[in-house]
Formats: sequence, C-alpha cells, structure tokens
Amino acid sequence: MILGGPLAGAVVSFIGTTDEREVRGQVPWYGTLYNHSAAAASVAVAGMLYEILRSGVGGSHPLAVFASALVASAVFLALTWVLAVFAVTARTGVPMRTIWAQDVSGVAANLIGLAPLAWLMAQIFQLPNGVGWWATPLFVVPLFTTRLAYARYVETRELFEQTIEALAKAVDARDKYTRNHSSRVSFIAEAMSRVMRISEQKIEKIRWAGLLHDVGKIGIRDNILLKEGPLDRGERILMNQHPTIGAEIVAPATQLAEEAPLIRAHHEWFNGSGYPDGVEALDIPLGARILTIADAYEAMTSSRPYRKTPLTHEQAVDQLEKFTGIQFDPQIVPILVNLDRGILDRPPDRADELPTMLHQPDPRDMPMEPARPALASEDVS
Repeated sequence: MILGGPLAGAVVSFIGTTDEREVRGQVPWYGTLYNHSAAAASVAVAGMLYEILRSGVGGSHPLAVFASALVASAVFLALTWVLAVFAVTARTGVPMRTIWAQDVSGVAANLIGLAPLAWLMAQIFQLPNGVGWWATPLFVVPLFTTRLAYARYVETRELFEQTIEALAKAVDARDKYTRNHSSRVSFIAEAMSRVMRISEQKIEKIRWAGLLHDVGKIGIRDNILLKEGPLDRGERILMNQHPTIGAEIVAPATQLAEEAPLIRAHHEWFNGSGYPDGVEALDIPLGARILTIADAYEAMTSSRPYRKTPLTHEQAVDQLEKFTGIQFDPQIVPILVNLDRGILDRPPDRADELPTMLHQPDPRDMPMEPARPALASEDVS
C-alpha cells in the first residue's frame, strides 16, 4: 500500500492471502471469494485514507507520514477483523463479541505491532543503488516467526479446548445416564451468562468450569456413583467429596486457576447448607451460583439410575422456584426459567454417538434372573 498505492495493495492482498486449504478444495468457493475480497477491500479503503492523510501533511515530514501509515494500518486491521468476525458469526451463529474475545484479542496486539515493521520495510526497499532489493528479504525471518507463532497459538487453544471436552466426556461416559451431562450444563450456564451480560472472559471460565464441574467423580467408586437406590450416610460423605477432588485435579493447571473455585463451589447452597465449605449467598462465586442452577435443572430433566423417568420442564422449574433462596440464588433462577426452550430442551440421543462401552443394554435396566443354587464344585479352589 505504501509503495504502490491502494490498487497495488488491493491486488497483492487479494492474491497474497491464498491459503493451502483453498488450493486443496477444503474451503467453498464462496468462502474463498469472500475472504480474498474482504482483505482487498480493507486494504483499498485503508490505502485511500493513507493517501488523503499523507497529502494533508504535504508528504514532507517523516513523522507525519509515519503516523499516517499507522492510522491507515489500524483502519485496515479493523475492517479486516470486522468482516472476518461477521462472516464467522453468520456461518456459526456465535456472537461477534465471543469471536473477538476468543479468537482475535489474543493476536491483535501482535498484528498491530507489524504495522511499523511494514513501514520500515517500505522505506528500506526504496534505498538507492539496489540496496533495498537485498535488504528487504531480511524481514522474512521475523515475519515468518510471527506467522508461525500465530498458528501455534490457534493450535494450542484448540488443543486445550478439545482436551477439556474429552475429559468431560470421559467422566460422563462412566454411566449412560450422565452422558453429555457436563456439556449440557456448560451450554445452559453459558446461555444464562450471556443473558446476564457477563464479560466474555468470565463466560469462557464458566463454560469451561461447566464442562469440568463433575471431573472429581473420577475419584468416586462405581458402586457409589452408579448406585440405583439412595446413598447411605457413609456413601453420601464420599460422594460429597467430588467438588473438592475436582478442584484439586484442575488446580495445578495454570490455565484453569479461575475455574477451580467454581468447580469446588458448585454444590454450595444459597442459605449456606451446601458442601464442601458451607459458604452462603454472595460469598459463593457468581459462576458457581450459575452452575448450581444449570446443573440442577439438567439433572432433574434427565434420566438417572435412581429416577428412570426425568422430570418435565414444568416440574423442574417448580423445584427450582421451590428452593429459591434456599439452594438457589433468587436473582438467577428467573434467568434460567426465561431461557428459550430450544436451549433448555435436551436433544434426542443418537445411538451412533454412544461410546462403545455403552452400546450394550445397561444391566440395571434388565430384569433380574433368579439366582441358581450354588454347586459344590464351585467351592473347590
């Protein structure tokens, strides 16, 4: 843009943004056209602004020209991000502010920092006697490392999220009655948080805590976790340890430091009679109060070993309202109650999504056969 003007910048941007996935046919033609056109349009608009600003200062003072280039670069990046985020929102339905917080904000500072480098490259390229031709390629190394760092950032973030989801599914897969429970709790809690207009950073923490809120059940024996009848006192004490176990599991992970308190407190009651710490009211973290309500609703509207017939939406809402101010935050219960039913209703289970271990009928659902008399030979060791 600096060397050749808006048109040259647009042409280079249109061609230079070609991605190997496009060459392999992994991106639809209309997606490819949109991506390249958005980049070219952004740099064309920024280029025209640069020409206007530069002509306004007479194109003489180096600092003024440099400032014009920085302003034009900021406009270029802003337009590029807006068009990209808009496309992702239109395709996925994810709110624009979510995409910004999760995908753009982490690399925005680095990309903005490339603007002065681009200006410097243009100045060096114009050095006389062909020096610029040989000096400019030296910038390839920092540009390549920046591009590589960006790719690694995206890959690391995706791996982190996939690991959390896999861990949540591993916990839920111990019992077909809790399959997808954690993802459902996370989904409902995220929807509630958006209605409450919580910041995107905090919503992300609540979403991850929702996925991992029951990870402590890894430490609970199957004969307790999968028991059909009510738990006795000793079994209840052991079961009530799962929030503490879960918090201890995730605490060593620096990236999950803010999720650990939410996991620990998701069974605290608003009146202070919950566990494990007996904290009450606003002393319970906001995210945990949201998760408590989402967790209770999802559990009540799902089948369980001790209750094969799930409660209806109306019955679950009655229970939430009945225990408002006792177990649940009275300011947050109406948030869930007023959510769209498309969010709250559980989608039908698909057999092909069941883990292999759950393909066979659950023995607890099969009629018990009468025990046969023991044979004498079975006592022989």
